[in-house]
Amino acid sequence: MPMSFLWVPTTGVGSPVDRHQQDVRRKLEAGHRGGGPGWRYDPEAQLAEALADPAALGERFAPWTRACAEMARTGRGLLAEIRDVRENGAAGARVGLRRVAVGRDRVGEIHARGQAGTNGGRSTKSKLGTCPASSWRAVTDTFGLAGAAAYPNIAVGCWWMALLSADHRDWRQHYIALLDHAFYFEYNVDRVGGGRTVRELELLWDMPGLEAELRARRLHMACEMAYFDTKRRNEAEHRGERTDGRSAWVYADRDSWRDSKASDSGIFGHYLSFPAGTAGRDDMMVTGLVNDWVDLGPDLRHEESGQSVLALTRGSIVQEDLLDCYERTVWMMNAQLTPHGYVKGDRYSAAALTVATCVWQMCNHRQDLWRYFALASDLCESAAGRDLYAAGQLADCYTPSLVPITLPRADRVTAPRRPLRYDVLVDGARHRGELDVHEALADGVEDGVLPMLLVEYGLVVPLLLRDGRIDADTFLRHMDRTYCDHFAAVVRSGHVTGFSPDYAAAVVALVMEQWWHGIWFAIGAGSLIEAQPDLVAADRSH
Repeated sequence: MPMSFLWVPTTGVGSPVDRHQQDVRRKLEAGHRGGGPGWRYDPEAQLAEALADPAALGERFAPWTRACAEMARTGRGLLAEIRDVRENGAAGARVGLRRVAVGRDRVGEIHARGQAGTNGGRSTKSKLGTCPASSWRAVTDTFGLAGAAAYPNIAVGCWWMALLSADHRDWRQHYIALLDHAFYFEYNVDRVGGGRTVRELELLWDMPGLEAELRARRLHMACEMAYFDTKRRNEAEHRGERTDGRSAWVYADRDSWRDSKASDSGIFGHYLSFPAGTAGRDDMMVTGLVNDWVDLGPDLRHEESGQSVLALTRGSIVQEDLLDCYERTVWMMNAQLTPHGYVKGDRYSAAALTVATCVWQMCNHRQDLWRYFALASDLCESAAGRDLYAAGQLADCYTPSLVPITLPRADRVTAPRRPLRYDVLVDGARHRGELDVHEALADGVEDGVLPMLLVEYGLVVPLLLRDGRIDADTFLRHMDRTYCDHFAAVVRSGHVTGFSPDYAAAVVALVMEQWWHGIWFAIGAGSLIEAQPDLVAADRSH
């Protein structure tokens, strides 16, 4: 499919972004190859500028610009140490490569199967595929999703997830979505002369007359791309080296690791909507942490330096250590919520992007999470048995040397639940009943804001497997058959509702119910079926 960005959704027709895209199209048709007197994509220079004068675009942006630049600089410093470790073998002052600790437990059993090659060399991580389903074609036709949005990975990430964050509720949100595209081309967006696709992206970012806030967001994204460029180059140098599927990167200092992981999130374009200070840096890290649970096994396989679960367990996949990390992951997600489980006003974009990452994983035609879940659904109860309703920031959960601690005076989240009826057909058999869910989720379904299909697919049917009411083969047949229709329903529902606050509240409640029920712990544990020997960064193109 054509990888073009020269289009806007139906809701953006006639907007400033639409007019700018038409101008870019004319330039490209006239043979324009980028460059000129306007803004230039140069992450190295832009990071240096942000470090030297974070107030250049205005004092009101300075705290966020300074933080973006500092996080990118810290992340690049750790990447330099990782490179030294790979080349010299000795651990650095702040980072080292360690053989994972494995327990004699269910998680250890799955890891042993992965090491034995049970997975048969298969992996879906970072593969970019299209969706042939008629339900998806109807969505693209209705809402004008074209070009790069033909790929579910990009469609959900840029034209659902980026819009759910609601940094703005006008054409400016579409410009921010264009900034988010850089994450999906993190390994070649720096090659500005390397093809029409990348020239399109550079020219689209160079929108004349941008207000200072959007220029600040563009600067922040450029700082993050300086980090990704360093990571890409370092991995490319070592991509032929063998891995053993049982070695993890561990870090000595909590805050420098946090800043590095935040730089690995890919969404610095939204950072101005996050709280200033420590809470915002923590939230940026958490968006990556929730993503890393599903990639736990693939990241061991490819020796991924940004794998945050293993950083927080200090290189352990012992089940109790992983449960400690899962518990604290949920605590940090809960910190974005009010005591009644609704999103705090100043954490709206952060919380939306955190949970949207999980929806992206369920839809992106890339990550094999339901197979992972089927392998370890029995572990949901172990996770759900932990205290998953406390709330705290990173420093409340871990010491400066990343040792887990118990919250001394924890804030708490109480989920106000009520029954939601379900009636779902699974592989020819009908299952009816009630499930107690957060009232925001029940309200969203009953008011027609959130399709019941999303609840059935993401919560009801997985819990049927957990409870032994269906078997793994039945579960996987259903999830495979429903996958594309669920993906289409996610994107359609966002655009139909205009990504309203009620819609976002229902999505947040749905994903939090998954975490509170232990579903994502089972997915992470099951992903260890992919923890087998391979090559460094072989899940990426270079």
